Amino acid sequence: MEEDIIYKKLNFKARRGMKETTHVMKKIISNYKQLSLNEIEELETLLEMSDQDLFDLIFKDYLNFEKKFPNIKRYVK
Repeated sequence: MEEDIIYKKLNFKARRGMKETTHVMKKIISNYKQLSLNEIEELETLLEMSDQDLFDLIFKDYLNFEKKFPNIKRYVK
């Protein structure tokens, strides 16, 4: 039950202001049941970022994204 609440909160936060960032976040959320605890922590950190910062990190500075989020990077490609 608690897992469903956490999933719903994360899914709601995944709705972003930019189409590109929303797509990336929804892709990660769609794999929620398979995520490890480390991946969930990284996801929560990503969700706290602004759309512009998230966009820049993923689409303009991907190498830095890979360093900061090594566990979740496989869902973003």
